[in-house]
Amino acid sequence: MNTTSLFKRTLSLMLALVMTLSFVACSNNQTPSDSTVSENSSAQSSSTDSQSSAESTITLTDQAGREIVMEPAETIVSCYYITTYATMTLGLSDRVIGLENKADTRPIYHMSDPELLEKPNVGTLKELNVEAVAELNPDLVLMPVKLSSYADTLTDLGITVLVVNPESQELVEEMLTLIATACGVEERAEELLSYYDEKLGQLESYTYDKVPTVYMGSNSAFLETAPGKMYQSDLISLAGGKNVAEELDGDYWTAVSYETILAMNPEVIVIPCGASYTADDIYADAQLADVDAVKNGRVFMMPQEIEEWDSPIPSGILGVLWLTSVLHDDVYSFDTFTQDVVDYYETFYGFTIDTALITK
Repeated sequence: MNTTSLFKRTLSLMLALVMTLSFVACSNNQTPSDSTVSENSSAQSSSTDSQSSAESTITLTDQAGREIVMEPAETIVSCYYITTYATMTLGLSDRVIGLENKADTRPIYHMSDPELLEKPNVGTLKELNVEAVAELNPDLVLMPVKLSSYADTLTDLGITVLVVNPESQELVEEMLTLIATACGVEERAEELLSYYDEKLGQLESYTYDKVPTVYMGSNSAFLETAPGKMYQSDLISLAGGKNVAEELDGDYWTAVSYETILAMNPEVIVIPCGASYTADDIYADAQLADVDAVKNGRVFMMPQEIEEWDSPIPSGILGVLWLTSVLHDDVYSFDTFTQDVVDYYETFYGFTIDTALITK
């Protein structure tokens, strides 16, 4: 073999060796197989899902002192008109799949969200239909403290329960914050609380010549009134009045006698929403003829065809404003109040209210 041939063969062997080494190197550095990618992606996805779940978990202490750990609720059963009203104001009524009995007697449902009237009923303030609630299998049940004896039963069934007890303006705000947090709509609650701060701040800025004494009857009987531990007493105070029954014991409507009312001698008598009697009934009652409120024509009936503004509901602030216009019309006029009502329902309920329903 001549020198030229030997050189060519040696060169060919060297090129072949370089190509072989290059192929091995490429094989060792190639992209992982599809199965490896899939396994890694699954692990990452599982880790992300776990982290996401942990981040979305909510821990709350309700108004009965119960700790709740839950995911944001997408379906709700409300056992109480006050909590149903709260879902409406917070923009959550489309999540309500069951609610309290006699919903068709609430004018605000007809005006704002008539679809609620088609939802299943689950009981009253006195008795809850546990089977009806369990059948709906909601993410969250909202109930008043008076029904809290059912909370453990539902919890044992794997249903989350939030108990509320809004017996003051502060507790109403706390209730709204709890419900909003449980459903992931905290910003909506903040809007409401900002509105309350604005209106209550406005009332605090007023200067009154005097603080009238006020008696509020219950909606079922005039000879029942609100003691100091009820929301209605807070309402009277915020409106620049003094509850003549604030020293009475109890946290619910308390029976009183004619003699007690005469001794209290209120300057103003308020008849709440949904009352079974009227101002004419009080004026016609001879046993009340010597009460200052009766003698001076200062018996007023809250509007009957909107919401129960005397109750601890989101629009209860309108009850405070209504009573302020009654007690201190020279500072806060009824015309101003009427416009405030229109603005409130347009802002938080999305409809324009008939001003003919706003009465005193």
